[in-house]
Amino acid sequence: MSAPGRNRTCDLALRRRALYPLSYGRVAVSLAAARLAPVRRVPLLAAGLVLTGFNLRIAVASVPPLLDDLERDPGMSSTVAGLLTSLPVLCFGLLAPAAPPLGRRAGGETTLLLALLAVGGGVLARAAGSVGALFAGTAAAGAGIAVGNVIVPAVIKGRFPGRVGLLMGLYTGVLGAGAALAGGLAVPAEDALGMRGALAVWAAPAAVALLVVAGAARAGEHGGGVRGGAGDLRTLLRDPLAWQLTFFFGLQSAVFYSGLTWLPSILRDGGFGAATAGALLSVYALAGIPASLAAPVLAARARDQRTIAVVSVAPEAVALAGLLAAPGAAPLWVTLYALGQGAAFSLALTLIVLRSPSARRGAELSGMVQAIGYCVAALGPLVVGALHDAEGGWTAPLLLLLVCCAPMAAAGLGAGRARLVSPGRPAERAAGSG
Repeated sequence: MSAPGRNRTCDLALRRRALYPLSYGRVAVSLAAARLAPVRRVPLLAAGLVLTGFNLRIAVASVPPLLDDLERDPGMSSTVAGLLTSLPVLCFGLLAPAAPPLGRRAGGETTLLLALLAVGGGVLARAAGSVGALFAGTAAAGAGIAVGNVIVPAVIKGRFPGRVGLLMGLYTGVLGAGAALAGGLAVPAEDALGMRGALAVWAAPAAVALLVVAGAARAGEHGGGVRGGAGDLRTLLRDPLAWQLTFFFGLQSAVFYSGLTWLPSILRDGGFGAATAGALLSVYALAGIPASLAAPVLAARARDQRTIAVVSVAPEAVALAGLLAAPGAAPLWVTLYALGQGAAFSLALTLIVLRSPSARRGAELSGMVQAIGYCVAALGPLVVGALHDAEGGWTAPLLLLLVCCAPMAAAGLGAGRARLVSPGRPAERAAGSG
């Protein structure tokens, strides 16, 4: 363009800006907001996901330390109390399939809001003062946790594909931290606030997480990559990789919950006092956090995750063999047990993200893995308890858990190969990483 032409164009632009200053201002403000909103929203959503993880085990861990006092209620027998502690894990498995369709309809962030509402409302309902309210609140909280368990990895897949290892590590780390904190502070909270206060106080972290996730959703709800599309569970049920991942998750969960339920009894029957057994149970809950932080980061950087899978199972096998052969060294074996469990659990959740071709498919895979896996996990403590009743000792139960480590490692080798599950229907394939 010639110099006179350029001058005429500049003059025309200046006249237009002089005539319509508000329009130009609105455009500038809109462009600036469009650039800044994602920048604000990304750390807010990441913080919301981590805070959500902190709340997804609190409702489970804050009740067992109070069971002795709860059993003083005329309607609360030991059998009923045992059912109360098993109810959340059953909810994890039975209600996990509801999460993917809910995510497709409402979007990832909105689904997380609904999950946190259920968790916070359920925790508050437990403090109403009746056995019925205790069970109803526990069921509501378990339903919210089941949905959150499934949706968080899918949102991470859709919104943070380049930060999978970091966010999955933080997420699984705060799962354990929340459980340890709730379990450790439950009795002091009862001493300070009474039983109802000790049950209700754990709604506060859920409220904080709810506000943060709501802020992220308001800053720009796009469904977390989960919304839309049609479900296609049938192809997953025919996919060997999906089943390998399911078995890996289910077996490690069964071994973990069996230890969480029976480790104090194993230790006390082995000659340790009640206080020492309780302290070692805290070690079991806390010592796995460093491994749960590290394993997802290493997994996301590796070409495949087969070695990490085997390395995560090995400490559990050594720990179970040690409890059989040298129970006097229980502090060492409990620490190894926890390290292996922390790595295996976080790796299983990270593999759900890494093996999914899209966020929507990730929600479906997460729903399948956790629905079946947590049902298997709920059976673990029951079978261990039945074996103990039949034998009168802990040799057969510990041998069973040790044997479970072999198929767990085999499933981990299969799930650790660098592949993706089948993408499902053509509409899902077209969605890409949506």
